[in-house]
Amino acid sequence: MTLLEKLKTAPEPSFHILEEAKSKRMGGVATLYIPSVADVAEVIKAIPKGETKTIEDLRKDLAKIKNAETACPAKTIKYWKWMANLAEEEKMENSMYDIPWWRVLKDGKPSRHMPGGIENHKLMLRNESPGI
Repeated sequence: MTLLEKLKTAPEPSFHILEEAKSKRMGGVATLYIPSVADVAEVIKAIPKGETKTIEDLRKDLAKIKNAETACPAKTIKYWKWMANLAEEEKMENSMYDIPWWRVLKDGKPSRHMPGGIENHKLMLRNESPGI
């Protein structure tokens, strides 16, 4: 299955009230939002040029969509990586998958898992905002 097919067939978003054991594993939150690919794309597209957000910031923004306490970390990261790789592979313009993926930082730093690794991630940030 191609990356584009994976994106197109990704699960729909869902809202969950967590059982006690899962709530404890998730840091004590009671509600979880599992975002769609489109949700993650829109939150990333909303990051202004020259600014960055962390994965944690994205999760907070995504949780607000459905008034949940948190958003799924695994799906947020997975969809970010998928869209970044697809955007770089296909150089798709005017597409929901043409997102400024480089504006997202993992743990406040560029990610080695992004297209071209850490150095390319840094380069993309510097090209957009030379002061970074």
